[in-house]
Amino acid sequence: MPDFYNEEQVQQILQKAIARKGARQDLTREQVREIASDLGISDADFAIAEQEWLAQSVQDRERVVFDTYRKKKFRDHAIKYALVNAFLIGINLLTSGNISWAIYPLLGWGLAVALDAWATYQTDSAEYEKQFQQWSRQQKRSLIATQITDKVTAKLEEWLKPQ
Repeated sequence: MPDFYNEEQVQQILQKAIARKGARQDLTREQVREIASDLGISDADFAIAEQEWLAQSVQDRERVVFDTYRKKKFRDHAIKYALVNAFLIGINLLTSGNISWAIYPLLGWGLAVALDAWATYQTDSAEYEKQFQQWSRQQKRSLIATQITDKVTAKLEEWLKPQ
């Protein structure tokens, strides 16, 4: 057994020890702070790390919502593609007995659907990050607009309420 461990090794060992503990027991914030203190981590460093972790947790949840939104948009696009092209192929088969002109929208739109699928499931790019930031700003604006609308509506209802 080595006498010293680097930070990464300590993290891995503690994660494995907690996992082996079996029964999932949540720790209070104070217990976690005490563990950090026992490891020589100052209260200030612990507070900063906790804030960073909370911010990252919020962003991770937002990314899950964003990914779900993107996948739903792609699914809707793929369904429209399938329905419209099935209709076009049906018309083509009924009118000429074979698939002639319907192949062109099928292939052209199919390329667009394939590119959309690639963009939807590619999450390690600068474009993904740009779209996420744009979506995040839009969500925040929508939330603020909703809050303002609710407050204005409440005030108007209060003023217009018969006495």
